[in-house]
Amino acid sequence: MILNICNKPSIWHLLLLLLLSPRPAQALSIEMATQPGKLKYDVEVFGVRPGEQVRLTFVNNDEMQHNLLILQGKEGITLKVAQMAWALGPGAVEKEFVPDMDETVLAHTRVLNPGEKQTLSFQAPESEGKYPYVCTLPGHAFSMKGIMVVTSDPSSVTDVQEEEKKLSNDAFVLKPHHKPLVKRAFVRDGPPRAISVGIPGGINFCFDAESCMVAFGWFGPFLDIGPDWGRNAGQRGGGSVNVLGERFQSGQIMFPIRVGGKHITPQVSFKGYQLRGKETPVFEFTVNGAWVKETVSASEKGIGLTYAFEMDPGLVTPIFVYLDRSNAEVEASHGKWDGNWLKIEPENIASFSISHYRQP
Repeated sequence: MILNICNKPSIWHLLLLLLLSPRPAQALSIEMATQPGKLKYDVEVFGVRPGEQVRLTFVNNDEMQHNLLILQGKEGITLKVAQMAWALGPGAVEKEFVPDMDETVLAHTRVLNPGEKQTLSFQAPESEGKYPYVCTLPGHAFSMKGIMVVTSDPSSVTDVQEEEKKLSNDAFVLKPHHKPLVKRAFVRDGPPRAISVGIPGGINFCFDAESCMVAFGWFGPFLDIGPDWGRNAGQRGGGSVNVLGERFQSGQIMFPIRVGGKHITPQVSFKGYQLRGKETPVFEFTVNGAWVKETVSASEKGIGLTYAFEMDPGLVTPIFVYLDRSNAEVEASHGKWDGNWLKIEPENIASFSISHYRQP
């Protein structure tokens, strides 16, 4: 008997076509979770082939929220994207801490609550190379990251970049994750009476207790305290701690407050600091006898700082605040600017704030 498969389609015809048709490639399945309490993924590197279909399931088994963004870009792109996410300010939650960087963000989860999971389905890039992934919630990007390696031989992928691994595992690196950290120690290239404060989200600053002003700020993990503690055997400690990250100008290039007039010489005296709320330090000092409380926080609009002042509401003269506005954006809750000077009228002296920031 001769089968005729050329005319009307039959069951044999369909079976033959099914056998001869190429089967779709099975997606590579990857499961990833967290290392609870350590702000790290439990998979810090994995390999995929160029163009391969990938199903990545991320399980948040931690006690805090996390997300996962897979990126493409040059070295340092993880912190760049995290900066952009943090600079979203109040809108970050609505956008799941994912900045508008479509060409950089290849795939991403939403922000997962403890116990939640999400599966991402995507096609790996055709170009071989290293594609980092990161959690962009405030403060997490310094340690919660990894690398997807696109290569024709995924079995050769065994470890993360040594420099990144060294930094994330260094026991002498301070990284504020949930609350601010305050460290009183000599800072390399800093003032003698330095009080360093690390804020979750990667914005840090150095307050000079001698001049009663912020000497500088920086973006990064916070401090390397190894020289102060004695990093290696035989070291006695007592050295200057090192700033980790990129410094930026605070805008306070001289003591900022004048009581009564721009040209009145300020006489300042540091009175100490107290911890308020989530251990955010409130610095207290006097200027020409007027008591001042200053709280410094990370700007919600960019890379920079917000200075909140409380002063004696009984003052009957205006005050003037100096802040360098060159190469930065500045916003004040009250007052009127005249160049770098902000005039605050007596009725607003009790509480006012100034933000000094730049865009990432």
